[in-house]
Amino acid sequence: MRLRSILAVALLVAGAAAYWLSRPRVPRIRRVVLISVDTLRPDHLGAYGYSRPTSPAFDALAARGVLFEDASSPAPWTLPAHATLLTGLYPGRHGLKAHDRYLPPELETLATRLGRNGWVTAAVVNSHNLSARFGLDRGFQEFRYVEEDVARREPERAIVDQALAWLKRHRDARLFLFVHSYDVHSDYASLPALERAFDTSPPGRADGTTRQLTAFREGRARLAAADAKHLVDLYDAGIRQFDDELARLVDGMRQERLLDDALVIVTSDHGEEFFEHGGVLHGRTQYEEVLRVPLVFVGPALPSGLRVAAPVSLLDVLPTTLALVGVPSPEVADGEDLRPLLRGAGPRRLLLRPLFGEADHNNREPDMLRSLRQGRLKLHLDRSTGALRLYDLADDPGERLDVAAARADAIVPLRELLDRFLRIQPVVAPALQLAPEEIEKLRALGYVR
Repeated sequence: MRLRSILAVALLVAGAAAYWLSRPRVPRIRRVVLISVDTLRPDHLGAYGYSRPTSPAFDALAARGVLFEDASSPAPWTLPAHATLLTGLYPGRHGLKAHDRYLPPELETLATRLGRNGWVTAAVVNSHNLSARFGLDRGFQEFRYVEEDVARREPERAIVDQALAWLKRHRDARLFLFVHSYDVHSDYASLPALERAFDTSPPGRADGTTRQLTAFREGRARLAAADAKHLVDLYDAGIRQFDDELARLVDGMRQERLLDDALVIVTSDHGEEFFEHGGVLHGRTQYEEVLRVPLVFVGPALPSGLRVAAPVSLLDVLPTTLALVGVPSPEVADGEDLRPLLRGAGPRRLLLRPLFGEADHNNREPDMLRSLRQGRLKLHLDRSTGALRLYDLADDPGERLDVAAARADAIVPLRELLDRFLRIQPVVAPALQLAPEEIEKLRALGYVR
């Protein structure tokens, strides 16, 4: 009997060994490429159902991986949103809500965490908002800021050139590469051939410049809702121009055999307004057109063609990325590990967790507006007046009909969640004094008055 048991165990062990040896080997993730496309709306991409040919390279990449249909940013402009992307913390916790602040020195970034665990870390960014000036270079061993030029029509090829150079140089190392592009941001200016291909409407008064759009929202220029079509045409041409650069990056990785063991993540920091609620640009509201962002994960062992409907956030990129490469997350993080959703499952709490929006700017008061999404409901709060608005995103995704009066029963629990969020204790962000030329630069980019 004992011999029979030993033989049975031996056969079991041999069978298990044969099974594991026969399994197809999944490449280990050796490089992480995180791509942020400033001001990119998901509803202007083919993979999200857009009918215009703005994004063939993005769509092809998304088809190879996991696309999140409902991803959002916790802030409607570049600086706080990217600080969240790189720290996994709400702006109310990391404190980087304005240009007069610096990322608190005790906060770790995704680059810090990976660098401490033996990864080479590099970043090429295309906006002053992401420069070393505000501390977002933290943890990057190699860091390059390619200065943005709002009037430039040709693609900023230096971004992809630099990314490919680092990928080739560090091909034998574990590499975390952060790539940021400003090509979609205003001015809406692209190569003439692309603009002609997408511009199907008379220009009217709109020229797509940041200067004019900023003047309009400050009451110094005249535009009408009818001008939105021309602005969208110019914006779409910019998306296609960036998409061609994305294709160049992916093709370059494929040719160098650097793609199969890479985790590629593509997202944005915020969207853009085209008169949906009477405004243009971004940063001043908490509506879906500025908070909704694309999010795609592509990599070894991840499903192909999976679409995830559950609401997720830029907060989740840091903990999910660290979990996928086997590095522990910081003890304090506001995001969630999305691996269950990447496998097509996920706990119910992810469907009902509250997602907050904050850190608006260029309003009559700074950091004036808040929003809270939970399930299908979204609550807006104007802190300066106490005014509340409630929208049912399932029936009214464009946030046109305020149902606060009809759904008074829902206001109380949502307001309690929002009040609790407002009591968050931030890490104190050190004050920062900008030079006059920096203020002038940010004014030209539409970020300060």
